[in-house]
Amino acid sequence: MNRSRSCRRLGLATPLVVLSLFTSVFLHTNTPAWGQDKTQPASPNAPGVAAATDPILVVTLASMNKLTADINYISGAVGQPQFGGLFGMMAGSFTQGLDTARPVAVLVPLINGTPQPIGLIPTTDVELMLKRLEGQTGPADKLDDGTLVVAAGNALIYVRQVGAWAVASNNRDALNFVPADPQTMLQGMGDNYDIGVRVNLGDMPLPLREMIAEQLQQQMKQGLEQALANQADVDEEAIAMSMKQVEQLKKTLLETDELMFGLNINPTKRMINVDTQWQAIEGTSLATQNNAQKSIPSAYSLVLNANSPVRYHSATSIPPATIEMFEQAVNTGMTGLSKTLDEQEQIPEDVKGEIEEMLQGLVNIAMKTMKEGKSDLGVVVVADDGVFRVAGGGFLYSGAAMAEWVQKLATKLQQIPDPPQFKFNESTYNGVAMHSITINIPADKTELISLLGPQAVIHLGTAQQAVYFGVGKDSTEMMKKLIDSAGADKGDLSERPLGQMRIRTLPLLRLAQSVKANDMLTAMIDAVARSNEFDFINVTTKPIPNGQSSVIEIGEGLLSLVGAAIREGQKAQLQQLQQQGGQF
Repeated sequence: MNRSRSCRRLGLATPLVVLSLFTSVFLHTNTPAWGQDKTQPASPNAPGVAAATDPILVVTLASMNKLTADINYISGAVGQPQFGGLFGMMAGSFTQGLDTARPVAVLVPLINGTPQPIGLIPTTDVELMLKRLEGQTGPADKLDDGTLVVAAGNALIYVRQVGAWAVASNNRDALNFVPADPQTMLQGMGDNYDIGVRVNLGDMPLPLREMIAEQLQQQMKQGLEQALANQADVDEEAIAMSMKQVEQLKKTLLETDELMFGLNINPTKRMINVDTQWQAIEGTSLATQNNAQKSIPSAYSLVLNANSPVRYHSATSIPPATIEMFEQAVNTGMTGLSKTLDEQEQIPEDVKGEIEEMLQGLVNIAMKTMKEGKSDLGVVVVADDGVFRVAGGGFLYSGAAMAEWVQKLATKLQQIPDPPQFKFNESTYNGVAMHSITINIPADKTELISLLGPQAVIHLGTAQQAVYFGVGKDSTEMMKKLIDSAGADKGDLSERPLGQMRIRTLPLLRLAQSVKANDMLTAMIDAVARSNEFDFINVTTKPIPNGQSSVIEIGEGLLSLVGAAIREGQKAQLQQLQQQGGQF
């Protein structure tokens, strides 16, 4: 059971290490650009500049009109309107000469193989704008070609009027690569989002991406070797797994076409939405992998019709490459868990062995299920004042294997004081074997008892390739409805997301209030109730060509909840200050 501690720590830090290494290598690379279809020829006015790519990074900020309106809406929704007014006052001092109806943006193409930021400022008269800012920047100098130059600390910023935009950069030659209508490069992000970010890795010349990927791989390998240099306890399997992860990251970098993030505040729909998107390059293995993942008929689609506080559903095909990646991740996770168990000196060795045996059994069930090439899961939570129950179901390669694992768990747990009571094959419903696990709740756990009673009962159902579960009063009836609906999926799979979740907070707050009441919960319930129609958090993931997109929608009800919590916190602070003042 010995495992390498350093390997485990390196595995946990891998995402941060890769990001930092990529940034370091990328920003310090000064390699000539290679001609590609997306590479623009050098401008005749830019001597010494070989070529520039389309922007590999685009960052947009919505128009000042939209930002002001949206921030006023948010500050009002959370009950702090003064912050909206403060933003408007501060923004006014920075918008002189700007067209407040258009967005601001930063484009970052590669020029001579080096990232070069270029700012886009919405103004039709850049000279007038700079004239109004002379108090902050000093007067601007005008060059022969009309380019303006202002000092920014020790640096010089070059600014030029291009159509209805001012373009700015610390590299004068970079201004030659901005098209006559720079807004075409924003692809609508400045209008659709308050904040938008798009990373176009596909526009980076392939040799440059290959070079960066190779350097990342080498630095990761060197870091791994250095971390293990003084370790006597080296796990070769863990090392090999870490290197596979590095290879996968390299592949992802080479085959990713586009990443997008957008945050939009929508006062009309009274919500905030966060959009993300990822696409692989057409024809790559990652694109094939993504295109192979599709929505499939579900045995648990009934949850999509549930008017409940929480519901989750996902039913998709799983391509072989994803299964392989999942297996690697699970093996790495098990290595870490084994090492963690090794470090728990208070646990007897035989108990460690039994824990690892049970965990490995559960992992085996998960892996064999994944290798069936599909995933299907549905969960519903019902909650309100004094009411709580949850039920759901999922696809398994073998329900009998799960029942066998639970029976083995029951045997192991008989060694502990006051063990749970397991009952197997209590009944059969529509071909599903019904089991139960009863757990005595300690008398001092009054809140949990008020929620579940003196005993928590977990209901399980196992079928040929399915498992059902339920907790709480009447949860078995919910399980039976799911069982009855299996095979009745008539939904439009072409429109169904790969995964979706919906949460409503008001019933959950009322449940919490019924368990343990307090003034903050009361205030939050009152606030959300006034925005009950917009009390939702929706999360959906959909397939797009060569990739996936995700949308998070946060309704105004959650903003009202946050506002109530802030006000109650402010009230408590004020009362505390008053009490302290009375003591002196």
